[in-house]
Amino acid sequence: MKVIVYLLGFGHIAIYSCLILYTRESVDALKGLFQKFQLKLLSAIPAALGLLFLICAPATTYPWVLRIAGLLAIGEAALAFTNPNKIYSRMLDWYFGKVSDQAQRLFGIIGIIFGTVILSWIK
Repeated sequence: MKVIVYLLGFGHIAIYSCLILYTRESVDALKGLFQKFQLKLLSAIPAALGLLFLICAPATTYPWVLRIAGLLAIGEAALAFTNPNKIYSRMLDWYFGKVSDQAQRLFGIIGIIFGTVILSWIK
Protein backbone atom coordinates (compact mmCIF):
# COMPACT_ATOMS: atom_id res chain seq x y z
CA MET A 1 0.00 0.00 0.00
CA LYS A 2 2.94 2.31 0.57
CA VAL A 3 3.75 2.09 -3.12
CA ILE A 4 0.32 3.51 -3.95
CA VAL A 5 0.90 6.37 -1.49
CA TYR A 6 4.26 7.12 -3.10
CA LEU A 7 2.68 7.07 -6.57
CA LEU A 8 -0.13 9.39 -5.49
CA GLY A 9 2.25 11.81 -3.76
CA PHE A 10 4.81 11.98 -6.54
CA GLY A 11 2.04 12.05 -9.15
CA HIS A 12 0.45 15.08 -7.51
CA ILE A 13 3.80 16.83 -7.31
CA ALA A 14 4.62 16.10 -10.97
CA ILE A 15 1.23 17.07 -12.41
CA TYR A 16 0.86 20.26 -10.40
CA SER A 17 4.46 21.26 -11.09
CA CYS A 18 3.59 21.18 -14.78
CA LEU A 19 0.56 23.34 -14.01
CA ILE A 20 2.81 25.94 -12.39
CA LEU A 21 5.63 25.85 -14.94
CA TYR A 22 3.53 25.47 -18.10
CA THR A 23 0.24 27.01 -17.07
CA ARG A 24 -1.35 27.81 -20.41
CA GLU A 25 -0.10 24.64 -22.10
CA SER A 26 -1.38 22.45 -19.24
CA VAL A 27 -4.80 24.08 -19.23
CA ASP A 28 -5.04 23.80 -23.02
CA ALA A 29 -4.08 20.11 -22.88
CA LEU A 30 -6.70 19.48 -20.20
CA LYS A 31 -9.29 21.40 -22.20
CA GLY A 32 -8.45 19.33 -25.27
CA LEU A 33 -8.91 16.17 -23.22
CA PHE A 34 -12.40 17.25 -22.19
CA GLN A 35 -13.26 18.16 -25.78
CA LYS A 36 -11.96 14.87 -27.18
CA PHE A 37 -13.58 12.43 -24.75
CA GLN A 38 -17.05 12.20 -23.27
CA LEU A 39 -17.53 13.36 -19.71
CA LYS A 40 -18.84 9.94 -18.70
CA LEU A 41 -15.58 8.32 -19.80
CA LEU A 42 -13.44 10.90 -18.04
CA SER A 43 -15.38 10.44 -14.81
CA ALA A 44 -13.54 7.13 -14.40
CA ILE A 45 -10.31 9.02 -13.61
CA PRO A 46 -11.45 10.66 -10.34
CA ALA A 47 -13.31 7.46 -9.43
CA ALA A 48 -10.10 5.43 -9.78
CA LEU A 49 -8.10 8.03 -7.85
CA GLY A 50 -10.73 8.06 -5.12
CA LEU A 51 -10.53 4.30 -4.80
CA LEU A 52 -6.73 4.48 -4.64
CA PHE A 53 -6.97 7.07 -1.86
CA LEU A 54 -9.38 4.87 0.07
CA ILE A 55 -7.23 1.76 -0.41
CA CYS A 56 -3.96 3.34 0.67
CA ALA A 57 -5.33 5.43 3.56
CA PRO A 58 -4.35 2.92 6.30
CA ALA A 59 -0.69 3.19 5.23
CA THR A 60 -0.52 6.84 6.36
CA THR A 61 -0.30 8.58 9.70
CA TYR A 62 -3.57 10.46 9.22
CA PRO A 63 -5.79 8.11 7.22
CA TRP A 64 -8.92 10.20 7.67
CA VAL A 65 -7.50 12.94 5.41
CA LEU A 66 -6.95 10.51 2.55
CA ARG A 67 -10.34 8.94 3.14
CA ILE A 68 -11.99 12.36 2.86
CA ALA A 69 -10.00 13.08 -0.32
CA GLY A 70 -11.04 9.71 -1.71
CA LEU A 71 -14.70 10.25 -0.93
CA LEU A 72 -14.57 13.73 -2.48
CA ALA A 73 -12.99 12.29 -5.63
CA ILE A 74 -15.67 9.59 -5.86
CA GLY A 75 -18.31 12.27 -5.33
CA GLU A 76 -16.80 14.32 -8.13
CA ALA A 77 -16.83 11.26 -10.39
CA ALA A 78 -20.50 10.66 -9.61
CA LEU A 79 -21.29 14.32 -10.31
CA ALA A 80 -19.37 14.22 -13.60
CA PHE A 81 -21.04 10.97 -14.64
CA THR A 82 -24.59 12.12 -13.95
CA ASN A 83 -24.04 15.85 -14.70
CA PRO A 84 -27.42 17.02 -13.35
CA ASN A 85 -28.62 20.30 -14.89
CA LYS A 86 -25.26 20.49 -16.70
CA ILE A 87 -23.63 21.70 -13.46
CA TYR A 88 -20.33 19.93 -14.15
CA SER A 89 -20.24 21.28 -17.69
CA ARG A 90 -20.82 24.82 -16.37
CA MET A 91 -18.04 24.33 -13.84
CA LEU A 92 -15.68 23.25 -16.65
CA ASP A 93 -16.69 26.28 -18.72
CA TRP A 94 -15.89 28.50 -15.74
CA TYR A 95 -12.58 26.74 -15.10
CA PHE A 96 -11.38 26.94 -18.69
CA GLY A 97 -12.80 30.36 -19.47
CA LYS A 98 -12.67 32.58 -16.42
CA VAL A 99 -9.92 31.32 -14.12
CA SER A 100 -6.78 33.41 -14.49
CA ASP A 101 -3.25 32.10 -14.86
CA GLN A 102 -2.42 33.27 -11.34
CA ALA A 103 -5.31 31.22 -9.94
CA GLN A 104 -4.13 28.21 -11.96
CA ARG A 105 -0.68 28.59 -10.41
CA LEU A 106 -2.28 28.84 -6.97
CA PHE A 107 -4.07 25.54 -7.64
CA GLY A 108 -0.66 24.14 -8.62
CA ILE A 109 0.93 25.29 -5.38
CA ILE A 110 -1.90 23.75 -3.36
CA GLY A 111 -1.49 20.49 -5.30
CA ILE A 112 2.26 20.38 -4.66
CA ILE A 113 1.68 21.00 -0.97
CA PHE A 114 -0.92 18.20 -0.87
CA GLY A 115 1.46 15.81 -2.65
CA THR A 116 4.24 16.67 -0.21
CA VAL A 117 1.90 16.17 2.75
CA ILE A 118 0.88 12.77 1.40
CA LEU A 119 4.53 11.73 1.17
CA SER A 120 5.36 13.02 4.64
CA TRP A 121 2.52 11.04 6.25
CA ILE A 122 3.69 7.61 5.11
CA LYS A 123 4.14 5.26 8.07
